[in-house]
Order: sequence, then C-alpha cells, then structure tokens
Amino acid sequence: MLTKIYSDDVLYAQVFKITIQVGENHSYGSGVLLTGGQYILTAAHLFSENPSLSDVHVVNAAGQTVSAAAEIYSHPNWVNNPTSYNHDLAIIKLAQPQAITAGYQIYRATTEIGQTFIRAGYFGNDLVAGKNTYDALSDIVNTSYSSHIEVGSQLLYDYDDGSIQHDVLGQLFNLPNLGLGSTETMSQSGLSGGGTFIDGKIAGIGSFIFSSSLDIDSVTNSSFGELGSDTRISIHADWIDYITKGNPIYTAPTTKSEVMTNVPEPNYGSVVNYFFAAFNNWLTQDISFNFRTLNGTAIAGEDYVATQGQITLHTGQNHVAIPVAILGDKIAEADETFLLEVSQPIGFNLPNNALVLTATHTIIDNDKLLF
Repeated sequence: MLTKIYSDDVLYAQVFKITIQVGENHSYGSGVLLTGGQYILTAAHLFSENPSLSDVHVVNAAGQTVSAAAEIYSHPNWVNNPTSYNHDLAIIKLAQPQAITAGYQIYRATTEIGQTFIRAGYFGNDLVAGKNTYDALSDIVNTSYSSHIEVGSQLLYDYDDGSIQHDVLGQLFNLPNLGLGSTETMSQSGLSGGGTFIDGKIAGIGSFIFSSSLDIDSVTNSSFGELGSDTRISIHADWIDYITKGNPIYTAPTTKSEVMTNVPEPNYGSVVNYFFAAFNNWLTQDISFNFRTLNGTAIAGEDYVATQGQITLHTGQNHVAIPVAILGDKIAEADETFLLEVSQPIGFNLPNNALVLTATHTIIDNDKLLF
C-alpha cells in the first residue's frame, strides 16, 4: 500500500519529482537529494530520450519548481537494455542548490538483504511512500529470465499478498517471505528513480519491475506476484562520490619527502601524480634534459597517460615536478608500475655518468570484485 505524504513531512522533504518535456512527450519520475544540497540521485532510464537541460525540472511535494538542471550525469556503464538495466543511475546537478544542510546520506553498508526499506516517490502529483523487504540480489533471476544482471549490483524484492501461492521468491527461488501485510508496496509508474531508505539513508534507486508465473493477472502492472529490482547504492557509492566530490588533487612536490611514489588508483576519471627531479644546490647555469614515461606492468592509455618532452631549469632553480595523469577504472587487478626515464642531459651529468636515469611509481589498485 502506498500512503500519501504531505508536503510538510520533514522526513521526505528532499524527495522530488523529476519532470521531463521533450517535444510533445511528457514524462516524470522521482529523485532524492544527496547530502550537501547540490545533487539529486535518480534513474538513468528517465533520460533515455536525451532531453536538453531546459527540458528537465525538479518539483517538490507542494508543486513548486525547485530548480532546473545544470548538468546530468548518467553512470558510464549504463546501457538501456531490458535484459539487465545495469547501473541505472543518474545524478542531476541543480542550477539552484538547496541548503547545504539538506539531503540524504547514502547507505554504504552491504547488509541490505533481509532488511525492510521505505520507498518514497511520486505517483501523479502525490508524494507517496510504502514498505517492502529486500529478499535477494537480483542476479539470482538471470538463468530463469535469460537476463544479464551484473552480480551484486541490484536489489530484488517481490510483492506479496500474504499468501504462499503468490510468494514469488518463496515458490520459485526457495526464499520464503510472506511479506508485510497491508503495508507492503510495489514500485509504480512515477516512482522510477525514487529512493528506498534503510535507517534514513538511500539504499536503492527504483529501476524496473517485472512479472512472474505467479502474477495474479499476468500483466506487469504493479500487482501481487510481481518482482522489482532497484539499483544497489552501496556498490555504486564510489561513482556517486566521484560526481559529487571529484577525485583528490595532489600538490606538486617541492622536496623529495613530498613525492608520492605510491598513488591510489581512482575509480573514475584521473588524478595527477608527480615525478621529481632535484639538485643539491641552486643552479648557476641553465640546464636541460629529455624525459619520457615507460610501461612497467601498467600500460599507457589504460592505466596512465604517456608523456614525454624536454625540460629546462634556469639559473637559481634546483628542482622540477613532472606531472603524469593516472587513469581510473573498476577492474580488480594487481598493483601496477610505470617509469619515468631521464636522458640526454645538457649542462650537467647524470649520477655516475649514466646515460639514462629512471624512477618507478606504483599505482595502488583499489577495486574489488562485486559480491
């Protein structure tokens, strides 16, 4: 059962309606404001028609337009494929941020299964809410439904009427749970992109529902015997953090002790790491040398951005920091190394009159397999 929530309910004051107008086509969904008041978390499939920013508006429970969209970020691995709906997440950056004290934290623990959640979103013009329980990870249906849901990435629930014959996960997957009685709910039109809350934190984002052989009317229409799948937020927390907070910015070193020879790999985007060349004394003449990056176990173009060139240091200088961009990914792998080679010195000699000098940095992998 979905219960109407009134606009003065502070618990859901930052659950918004997302309206989209593309030509004559009008659609809407729901979204939840993240802590800090600048970004709204919702579903990527709401934007499948590629609306312009001016077509997207954020409306509150009182029917007031809160803001237009300044930017829309869809998860880089989202593909609008009905056999999976993997990574069905988008983030709206508001043109008019809300108070920095507004918004919800995301649920970072991986203990969602077996917990009762509260779903909140919009059904027509009404802000509504209801409860259900996450029974399993959604990839358990892959074989039965010929789907390709990524392992561990979505949360599954069914819509029970309290009877054994309509307990889909109990009957078909041996996960019996007769539900929450009259308080149990199923996602409906308009609740796509709406949040599910565990302990007041965003644990899931409404993605899709589907029928089963126990559906009371054999039509996918939010009726008893159907199942729903939400995008799991704990697994996507790093992407949310990347969009809302960005990657670390490292300061160019000015002494040897400040050099980061081990740099954590970002999950997305890139960070800049620095090699460092220094002399014991201030230079009394201009000098120059060539430099280039070299693969170790790290591969240029995949793990870091190759760079090369010539550097000149002038009289009165004694050091230089050489930046190299480290590329992020979500592949679980071993730590990887790459090198910087210095050669062809002009105005000075390399230590021990060497022809080349190399330094090694290590990219520390921070990924793990989904579970």
